[in-house]
Amino acid sequence: MKFKLPTHMPTDEKKKATVELLVASVIWGFGFVATVWALEEFSPIGFMSMRFALAWMVGELLRYLFFSTRGAFFSWEEFKISAGAGLLMASFLLPQTIGLIFTTATNSGFLTILYVILVPLLSWALFRTKHALNVYLLASIAFVGAFLLMGAQLTGFNLGDLWTLLCAFMAALHILYVGRVSHKIQDSFRFNNYQSLWCLIAVLPLIPLDPQFSYWASGVKPWVGLMATAFGSSLLGFMIQIRAQKVLSDTTASQLFLLESPFAMLFGYLLLSEQITPLKLSGAFLILLSSYITLRLERDDGSTKSKALK
Repeated sequence: MKFKLPTHMPTDEKKKATVELLVASVIWGFGFVATVWALEEFSPIGFMSMRFALAWMVGELLRYLFFSTRGAFFSWEEFKISAGAGLLMASFLLPQTIGLIFTTATNSGFLTILYVILVPLLSWALFRTKHALNVYLLASIAFVGAFLLMGAQLTGFNLGDLWTLLCAFMAALHILYVGRVSHKIQDSFRFNNYQSLWCLIAVLPLIPLDPQFSYWASGVKPWVGLMATAFGSSLLGFMIQIRAQKVLSDTTASQLFLLESPFAMLFGYLLLSEQITPLKLSGAFLILLSSYITLRLERDDGSTKSKALK
């Protein structure tokens, strides 16, 4: 049965997508801390392989138990287009994970969200997508906010910072790719499971290159970190991203993803004893402000995607 899609997305659908992305931002913000905990005993390759193996297997089990009646259980088309998303996801999460060995959760949050600048630039470079001046202005405001959030200083890049810069670039490509194929996605939950599987496939060949690879940890925090990233960041968070990008533009989605940085700062303060200063708080305010203005602009933009959440 075919349904005729509306020419303009109902405001309620945009609000729903916005609320879901806010939830995802909290989850991803905690994910920085959870990854630091996991890396106390797991190696980056061991952590990544277990994270996405758990996300994929539990996701498929949940689909079998609760969603098996919603359309076909397997979609060859979604499996194929999820390959690009999964490989790109591996290419930005692995550098981010390695980077967190050498840098703080707050610094990682700052450098990761540089994709807010890269998304419109890469969109123009790759697809000649035209953006209004306010898009670049709001991205710049968010960038300044992220810089203040870090403490308004870059005292030399360490190895972790360089890995995280690579993460930001690949994360921007991932956002653009999901945006380009979102109209082909019939089931966001199923697509995210495929994405997790492809990410696992990308990481498995690296296991022989990891001399510290281990499937076991003696402490509690590494297991908490692993479970939080597998079931929170991967299974739930990335599924929310896919749902939201069926409604919101790539640029707006990337602006909302910025909120993970203030949450990373908050959780880093509460759980890792990282410092919060008035300067960092002002940076968080600028990020929130740029995201809010973007949402106001998105509400009246008739060019946004005209598909309801699945």
